[in-house]
Amino acid sequence: MTNTSANKPRVEIVGSFLPPEELENALNEKVRGNLSEEAYHAEEDKVIDRLIDREIEAGLQIVTDGEIRRKSWARDFWEGFNGMSRERIDTGSIHQDEVVRHDLLRFTGRIEFNPEHPFFDKYTHMEEITAGRAEVRQTIPSPGELYVRILLGSNGDIAKLYDSPETLVDDIVEAYRKTIEEFYRRGCRHIQLDTGVWGRLSDPEFDRQLLLGGVDADKVTETLIELINRVVEGRPADLEITFSIAADETRIPRWFDEKELTHLHLMLEKIDADAFLLPFAISSPQDIDALRWLPEGKRAIIGIVDGSLPNLESVPDIVEAIRVASRYVPVSLLSISPTCGFKVRDRERQGLNYETQWTKIALLREAAEQFAQEA
Repeated sequence: MTNTSANKPRVEIVGSFLPPEELENALNEKVRGNLSEEAYHAEEDKVIDRLIDREIEAGLQIVTDGEIRRKSWARDFWEGFNGMSRERIDTGSIHQDEVVRHDLLRFTGRIEFNPEHPFFDKYTHMEEITAGRAEVRQTIPSPGELYVRILLGSNGDIAKLYDSPETLVDDIVEAYRKTIEEFYRRGCRHIQLDTGVWGRLSDPEFDRQLLLGGVDADKVTETLIELINRVVEGRPADLEITFSIAADETRIPRWFDEKELTHLHLMLEKIDADAFLLPFAISSPQDIDALRWLPEGKRAIIGIVDGSLPNLESVPDIVEAIRVASRYVPVSLLSISPTCGFKVRDRERQGLNYETQWTKIALLREAAEQFAQEA
């Protein structure tokens, strides 16, 4: 999908939004037993309806549901597959201010497509509310993310967690392919695959950690590329696959090392995606030179304002980042976005709030307009 203006980059989002205070209050009431599950879900629907309206009012051409309903950006999706479930462990509050709850993925069989996956009806709700006023993007965790979670959780011995280790890659591919096909059947034309693994692979320290566990980072890289490409192979021409990377809690990957080559180079060159959502530090615009690895004709969405902090970047700095990116990608194929979703775990400590996220989007729009005027 190209920009309608040849000299102005589009503004996009990573996907998640902070919920308004009213939904947080409703959740607290549900936890206390003062609000039923059905009433709480009705509140979620109202919040998502208003969120989509506001996204459109903010000028976004592609909208999401803000991942408002998710407790986990990845596990909520995976547990919708047949063969997978979530086990919640409450560890109490010893040595901590709050009760700690940890969710573990459990396998009840081989990973399989679930025609009743709960994300399908949630997507249909998005389409109904949007009603053609914008395009809808479905965000899901990358298949490679699931593979690596299993690999790390088993210390490199997949059979410890998965009873059919020899079919794991095939099982993930089949479940994802059929799930994406069902989203498409329901009208979805934008699928975003989110991952933190690729950003971590750019860190030599993570490579060393893998080796200590007997896992070869280069072999993992090959498997991740194979997984994604097999999942999206043969997709319809009008289905856009966006590959969105981060580096987990650090959020900004290490784009260059002393050899000027990281696993991210292979990602950009070999993964069969139509668009790449890539976060950069605005203080290091030279890192945007990594776009030279992007094959011709691919869309680039550069994350350039920090989606986890309330402080505002300067418009001239954003414009300069756009200029650097436009050396490698035509502006018609270029978008700007936050570096990450707004719904980050430590946002209370960071000071991010509901209104700040909209200010960040407005800042991006202002920078895009200024770039177009100066072009």
